[in-house]
Amino acid sequence: MRRAALLVAALALPACAGPLDAPRSPAPLDEAYFRCHVEPVVTKWCGQLACHGDGSRHFRVFARGRLRMFGTELDRAAALHPEERAQNFVDAAALVVPGDPDASLLLQKPLAIAGGGRFHRATALDANIDVFPSRDDRDYIVLTNWVHGAVDDPTCIEPGSDQ
Repeated sequence: MRRAALLVAALALPACAGPLDAPRSPAPLDEAYFRCHVEPVVTKWCGQLACHGDGSRHFRVFARGRLRMFGTELDRAAALHPEERAQNFVDAAALVVPGDPDASLLLQKPLAIAGGGRFHRATALDANIDVFPSRDDRDYIVLTNWVHGAVDDPTCIEPGSDQ
């Protein structure tokens, strides 16, 4: 009898858990901040054709003069299409760990191992690539701010948009 009562109590405990026990939902990633600050960083440092400007990579970066979703070779220099900008946002956001932004691959992979980052393999060179030597790098701080919830005015004009 006592065993049955303990079993019932153990099964009922999760049902009693209140909202304080529920995992906290992270702040959503701000698309305006991404467009106006983060996208220029990832296109500059990650979007080369030999890196994440290769359409076969898990993390792809569409950028002017590089990987494009539409058009011909002659159209590479055109402003990004809205679909390309949206895909850049989705692909970058997929590298962010909700609830533990510092564990995000978007922060760990490009950071030098000596600075607390993770090995970042350059396929063509079969070597480690340190994009940012330390957490103090200005562009690294932009990425950090975004994964930690930085927001921008939704009407901001992103660099290179031709608007």
